[in-house]
Amino acid sequence: MRGETFLERNIVFQEAGLRMKQDRALSEKETIELIKKGNREAYEKIVRCYMKTAYYIALGLVHSHQDALDISQESFIKAFRKIKSFDTQRPFFPWFYQLMRNLCIDFLKRRSGRKEIPLEGIQILQEEKEDREMKEVLWKGIKELPFEQREVIILCYFRQLSYQEIAEITGKPIGTIMSSLYYAKKKLKDILRKYLGFE
Repeated sequence: MRGETFLERNIVFQEAGLRMKQDRALSEKETIELIKKGNREAYEKIVRCYMKTAYYIALGLVHSHQDALDISQESFIKAFRKIKSFDTQRPFFPWFYQLMRNLCIDFLKRRSGRKEIPLEGIQILQEEKEDREMKEVLWKGIKELPFEQREVIILCYFRQLSYQEIAEITGKPIGTIMSSLYYAKKKLKDILRKYLGFE
């Protein structure tokens, strides 16, 4: 059996490198470039990546399982329609979040005159060991916060995002995020004291 020549080995290495490049996971930027060319399968990848996060953030903001599903789904549809205007030099989620945030605000404005949907039975905290009654009291308190304060509570404590990450997806300075969080916690403590009968 004859030995491989330098040229043959080089061709083998090139072919292996090409296969590795084809097999590797596409970056978010590359995936969105495919979406811009009309690749729906690529968009399904983006949806799968962010759908759970989108749903739970929407749930925290609108307090309704079905409405959170509807809003998160509508947000992905709206993002797909607007994707050609998206700057691929930026991360996708902060851009997407602004679309979803606006839909949440519009929904809450429309719902303001309607009866609230109860939270009972919805596992918002995703922790089986959490006390059910305390969860209900907590969410009653969160519902009373102004939208901007409710937003930072959800993103910080329920989605475990850093100040920097919250600033990036909301488009607000870190100082504003920290200030909103401080006053949100202060107001939430007062609300919880009222619900728990300490006043």
